[in-house]
Amino acid sequence: MKLSTVRLGQHRTAAARLQKKHCVLLPYPDVGALISSGHDWWERAGADTGERLRLDDISYAPLIVRPGKMIAVDPNYPLRIRELGCPVPTVPEFSVRNGGHVVVGADDDIRVPTEGQDVTWGVELGVVIGRRARDVTARTALGHVAGYTVVSDVAVRNGPQGTAPTAVATAVGPALVTTDDVPIGGRGLTMNCFVDGRVRQKASTSELHFDVATVIAHVSRVVTLLPGDLITTGTPNETGTGHEREVPPRPTIQVISEIRGIGELRNSVIRSGSDPDPGL
Repeated sequence: MKLSTVRLGQHRTAAARLQKKHCVLLPYPDVGALISSGHDWWERAGADTGERLRLDDISYAPLIVRPGKMIAVDPNYPLRIRELGCPVPTVPEFSVRNGGHVVVGADDDIRVPTEGQDVTWGVELGVVIGRRARDVTARTALGHVAGYTVVSDVAVRNGPQGTAPTAVATAVGPALVTTDDVPIGGRGLTMNCFVDGRVRQKASTSELHFDVATVIAHVSRVVTLLPGDLITTGTPNETGTGHEREVPPRPTIQVISEIRGIGELRNSVIRSGSDPDPGL
């Protein structure tokens, strides 16, 4: 089953079940609210019937409009670890964002400050929590997953090379694919990132240094995971030389992040004060 959050007008959104050519609106403001509505959310998501909209006519809002927590794991791909030149981690390294972070939809523009020297980006497999998880084991961790989505994190570097980038926005969507329609643990999924039409990342989720179950188990020892929380499992290395992840200042770039079988994000990254390139 695929679930999305769609826009119904200014400041109005609704969760929706995606069909081949249309979607069925569900009585929840977004997918996060649906998942948080009770243990039987999955059955209700598949059974509820509501207004139908053509897929060609909808606009995708962020999958979870206001995630309670976003847990970012990085680095988590062997070649990414080598690219950064850091020690191989023995446990998943993560940070927690508690609200306030800008989350955008699958086709939304992302505006970055003009003073940022470089734009950084990266495709990631997103894991949405479906049941409360605290001190769970890797053996039981996948039972707490609602499904998987595509994540693209955009940041800018405001200082010299070596300065940590500052997160600007995270695109999430276009859909949550429930666990019954994804390989166990989200393994074996091909992921790509294109910047202005050029392949910049290509990897498989089978290459994760710490798999999804291990990540959830470790995080749950430190943080109580709740329904609707989002874990981003890390971005792979840059293709080619490994020194081109940052894009020098340009008025507009287009970042396409895709994971086969999950979905695709198409976001134009625009410098503040610039007009989008009409050719994009």
